Amino acid sequence: MDWSTFPREKTNCILCGSNSFSLLSTQMTWPVVRCRNCGFVYLAERPSEDDLARMYSKSYYEDGDVGYKGYVNIFEQYHDTFLKIFRRRHRDLIKRANGRRLLEVGCAYGFLLDFLRTKYWEVTGIEISPLSSAYARDQLHLNVHTGSVESVNLPAESFDVILLLDVLEHLHRPFDTLRRIRSLLAPGGILVVQCPWELFHWEEVAEARYKRMRPGTIKPDAVPAHLYFFQPSSLEGVLRKAGFRIIGRQSGNYGAVRRLVVPPCINRGTAFERLLRYVYFRLGLQRLFYLIARLTGLGNGIIRYAVPSKDDVDL
Repeated sequence: MDWSTFPREKTNCILCGSNSFSLLSTQMTWPVVRCRNCGFVYLAERPSEDDLARMYSKSYYEDGDVGYKGYVNIFEQYHDTFLKIFRRRHRDLIKRANGRRLLEVGCAYGFLLDFLRTKYWEVTGIEISPLSSAYARDQLHLNVHTGSVESVNLPAESFDVILLLDVLEHLHRPFDTLRRIRSLLAPGGILVVQCPWELFHWEEVAEARYKRMRPGTIKPDAVPAHLYFFQPSSLEGVLRKAGFRIIGRQSGNYGAVRRLVVPPCINRGTAFERLLRYVYFRLGLQRLFYLIARLTGLGNGIIRYAVPSKDDVDL
């Protein structure tokens, strides 16, 4: 799919509303910018929201140029690795949840929901893609709705846990989504948000320095599907602006499946570069750094647990 041909719209910073920005890079004709006022990083031009159904079509899950390459096949091939990730998610949830009614917004093909169902969660899903939501219903027999959380008719205060995993960075109207989530959470319910820490994460800053580029100017992931490139402070800023209070912080590391699908290339560049890659990827230096990063809150996956604040929010 030629992503550069999508109809596009201009946007201001969603965090502070400023229209003043500095250009970091241009990726496939899409401008990645940093707000001059608050530092939030986002696409100053993004695909039109009217084209979301086409955007999250088969190409997104199969072509691999922006989204995934063979989503279902990858899940089946690396099933055990996915199960480890799902078990960790389950363990984290049962430590914090006050009930078992769970909604996943942006559930894709429903693989996580299918696993959680075996752990006695009462699961519901919402997915914008007609392709993946139909798979979740027809193949996995899950209760999954096609559409957005704003468009699907669900009872108020009907969920103890709502998952928003790798979704917030895709949303054209994040505050509408978060407002709707507030209304769907039962008293004592929690929202779990996960986003990648992109462009200004320590590993990507190091990569940029190594390539003699300015931090923030290397290629980010999944442009133009990702509209925002979060850091911990900006993610928490968006959640607070939407009327949520942070009650828990976790740090994770992306890439366990990707490293299996596309192993890092060692034998390229100079002899010194090959040696560095061998030490980093093959001798376990990356695993050590990732362990330290996760324990110190510096992993490239940002996870936040939040509850609605008591203050009224007018967005």
